[in-house]
Amino acid sequence: MIATTPQRPGRLRRARTATSLVFAFNGLLFAAWVPHIPEVKHQLGLSDASLGLALLGPAVGSVISMPVIGRATTRYGSGKVTAVLAFATYLAISGPGLARDLPELFAALVLWGVVTGGLDVAMNSQAVQIETSYQRPIMSSFHAYWSIGTVLGTVLGSLGAGIGLSLAGQQAGLAVLLALVTGWCVRQFIGDHPPQEYQGGKRVFQWRLVLLGLAGVCALLAEGSAADWSPVYLRDDLQVSPGQAGIAFGAFTVMMTVGRLTGDRLVLALGRSRSLSLLAGIGAAGMSAGLISDTLIGSSIGFACLGLGLSVMVPVIFSTAADGPGAAGPKLALVSSFSYLGFLLGPASLGPLAHATSVHVALWVLPSFAALAGVLGVIAVRMTARLSAAAASEALCGPNPRS
Repeated sequence: MIATTPQRPGRLRRARTATSLVFAFNGLLFAAWVPHIPEVKHQLGLSDASLGLALLGPAVGSVISMPVIGRATTRYGSGKVTAVLAFATYLAISGPGLARDLPELFAALVLWGVVTGGLDVAMNSQAVQIETSYQRPIMSSFHAYWSIGTVLGTVLGSLGAGIGLSLAGQQAGLAVLLALVTGWCVRQFIGDHPPQEYQGGKRVFQWRLVLLGLAGVCALLAEGSAADWSPVYLRDDLQVSPGQAGIAFGAFTVMMTVGRLTGDRLVLALGRSRSLSLLAGIGAAGMSAGLISDTLIGSSIGFACLGLGLSVMVPVIFSTAADGPGAAGPKLALVSSFSYLGFLLGPASLGPLAHATSVHVALWVLPSFAALAGVLGVIAVRMTARLSAAAASEALCGPNPRS
């Protein structure tokens, strides 16, 4: 673990900007692939069920790499690990566009998941270090940049799909441009703070991480399914043109970005649990109404509400996970590994369900899991608050001899 002294304001601002850009670039490359999913599906002759299987790839790769990367950030520092994985992502990003059949597509998506899932843990660990230095909530702002990247990526991907640009060529060109800027970013990261250590509340500590992970599963199931299946729903069920296939996901990412840009102020004003309750309710109700409408406009509004509802979910889950004793990296890796099961279960479960019924029916999973994520998240946040209060009391007064 790399211990640090307090950072100068200018140094800290540069580190925040650099980390925010890494978040944005990660989101951009992911979203730029989404409008091409129907194209890949039709080019490779995949059914809904086969596509669902292929879309397991990123989650499988992420779950494999996340625990390893969590330990690596503790040993080598989150900044160094983030730098290595950012460039590894740029090398792997064109793989899905070069696939010639289902096994090759699955393998390419697994490799992408290995590097991008590891990057998710590393960059969030670096963000936690910066938030700790700021001593106020700023995690939503990092995820806002990820969402800004997804908005830009959706636009670029939709344009690329509309003009017939190949997925491999598009992603390779973007990777080269982003790598040039990342060269500056990696020199701005800060070292890791020493972890907190105390003895109390071990049972509560472990259970609150499990609940945070389960909340993350539900949130990312809804988020990942919205990304993967909204263009398929618009293209196949609502019969929109290829250039319009990304509209619902675009609305989703725009409102998620708005929510994250204002999320730190909302969390500061209402607290973590009230913020989760309010926004999860908006997401579940709005998405349900959009599905009932079964129109392009109504569905896009529904996905927009879902994006707003999920906007602070992952930032709050990750910030809460980093609280308490121990280094941030392994705790984030545990919660992230749980959470990314949502990306694994979401597209995978919706594929067979859509095949047996329809994509429209399968999408009702999204508001249900958005609501469940809010409930589990609130419980875990309150458990963490009690743990922190008990730890503060123990540090002040000493351990309870009866405990």
